[in-house]
Amino acid sequence: MRVGILLFDGVEELDFVGVWEVLRKAKQLHPGLALSVTTLATKEAIQCALGLKVLAHEVKRDWSDVDLLVVPGGPGRKEVIEDAAMIDAIAQFGRSRPVASVCTGALILQKTGLLDGRRATTHFLSRDELTEADVVTDRVVVDGPVTTAAGVSASIDLGLAILEANFGKALADEVAARIEYVPPQAG
Repeated sequence: MRVGILLFDGVEELDFVGVWEVLRKAKQLHPGLALSVTTLATKEAIQCALGLKVLAHEVKRDWSDVDLLVVPGGPGRKEVIEDAAMIDAIAQFGRSRPVASVCTGALILQKTGLLDGRRATTHFLSRDELTEADVVTDRVVVDGPVTTAAGVSASIDLGLAILEANFGKALADEVAARIEYVPPQAG
């Protein structure tokens, strides 16, 4: 399984780093695991929302070698939503393969039409903007090939959900224990 995490200027750091950490930790613990993770962008140098500068692993819009696309959020989502070519690329990907979002990345997925009529979540301050989905307050919502995670720190929960769905609960639990993560209690 190859996971691609989309990066863009103004991306919220923890939105992508949480899921990255969880998936890479699984691979570190089990080098033979059929899992790889990469970051994808339309340019190499990315200026994140809170000032972190990162370099994308791959600069391209052809994601045909990716099995799951993760779309984080952040203030830069507004520019992504206005980028017709990017929205089309995400929509095209999501018509044939699974997609996931973290935080306001759900608003990007909404623009593609991939959330239409599906259950979804996002950051609590942006739920009212998620007008094309049946909004729920769970930290992670799976509706068919689309998975959405709530705000920021739910990136970790998304990573664990990806592991559990594709490699089993035992691995997800092992990684959660290794990174000393205790999921928040519901309610």
